[in-house]
Amino acid sequence: MLKATFEIEVTTPLFLAGANQAEVELRPPSLRGPLRYWYRALIGGITGGNLAEVRRREAQVFGEAEHGSPISIRISEVTLPQRELPTFKRTDDQPGASYLFWSMDRTKDRPCRQYYQPGTRFQLTLTAHEKDQQALIEAIISLWLLTNLGGLGARSRRCAGSLVIRSSALSFASELELPLLSPGQATDLDTLAALLTLGLQEIKRFLSVSKLSSVENARFDIIAPGNCYIALLSPQNGWLRVDEALEAVGKQLQQYRRSLPADDRRAFGLPLPTLKKRLASPLHLHITTIDSSYLCVATIFKNRLLQQRHFNVIKNFIKNFPEATKREIEL
Repeated sequence: MLKATFEIEVTTPLFLAGANQAEVELRPPSLRGPLRYWYRALIGGITGGNLAEVRRREAQVFGEAEHGSPISIRISEVTLPQRELPTFKRTDDQPGASYLFWSMDRTKDRPCRQYYQPGTRFQLTLTAHEKDQQALIEAIISLWLLTNLGGLGARSRRCAGSLVIRSSALSFASELELPLLSPGQATDLDTLAALLTLGLQEIKRFLSVSKLSSVENARFDIIAPGNCYIALLSPQNGWLRVDEALEAVGKQLQQYRRSLPADDRRAFGLPLPTLKKRLASPLHLHITTIDSSYLCVATIFKNRLLQQRHFNVIKNFIKNFPEATKREIEL
């Protein structure tokens, strides 16, 4: 068997639950969905949005109804910074976090949601048979995207559930050489931007494509120029604590949305009554740590449900973020 082991740290409150919504529960199925999402977005850019090909390749890595995934996922050694898990409550002294995580507070139907605190660590092990080495490496690529751009659990598009890989070990030789699989590589904003760009270039090289293909009116989120915009946001010396980062990002997002006319606010995600579904927010906000500070990674996706004007509305939120240095990531 081939094995890839990762020590992962939670950098922002992680809201995960099973059947009992009041209690946190970190299980492999909680990871499979987000891993599929980021894999689909990547392969969409590789195949030019060919949905049939995306589904075929996704099934090879993560399985489908007819057959399971060749990749086994195991979570172990969950280490908490303190014994008791806290619950989330909105407070006046933390308006930014309260805005980002508002739905995690008590409702008439359920109590306040528990969460894994920043600093929680766990071990993630991916295993596969030798014949499935390619699928295992592609699952590792998906994990790299998840831990650098996305998040896990509820409110993951609003900074919750951000993760960082602290160490990694493979039981086999791999042709893929991704950066940011261990701490200390990124020491400042420019270095992180360069390493993220390098990682995306290495993924393209490994998958034998020279560029990611843009898609007009994409049916799903795709990582490609024109369909995806990624930028780093940080004050001059970074935010020194994770709660400072959450407060700054949350307050600025709230103020920016309030300044917009009603039609432009829908760009950030709203219910779609006529379609009886919800437009998920195209904006992913991820908090990561470099050296001894924190910064925000913002990713926007443009698909057929998001007009160009609304895409620009979200982009302006990033570009006009006050007192912050920005770095765009080349796709």
